Amino acid sequence: MLTLRATLEPDGHLTLPPSLLHERQMSVLVTFLDEMPAPQTQGSAAATLALLQSPAFRNLPKSNAEEMEQRIAELRNDWKDD
Repeated sequence: MLTLRATLEPDGHLTLPPSLLHERQMSVLVTFLDEMPAPQTQGSAAATLALLQSPAFRNLPKSNAEEMEQRIAELRNDWKDD
C-alpha cells in the first residue's frame, strides 16, 4: 500500500502527482483531509418554497380551475367513447 497526496478538482477528477506511473487500472482508497461540503440533493422544501416565491414563477400565466377540471373529466371519460 502507498500513501500520497492528490487533489480533488471541482469537476470530480482526481489529480495525482505526475511522477506516479501505473500500467494498469487499480483500485484506490481516498481519504478527505479537508471537511467536505454537504452534498447537494435533488431538491428540498426550502428550494421549492424559494421557487414558488420567485418572480419568474409568480409571473407565469394562471389557469382557470374550472376549465382544468372540465378537461380532466373529458380525458377520464374519453376512453369510454371508443
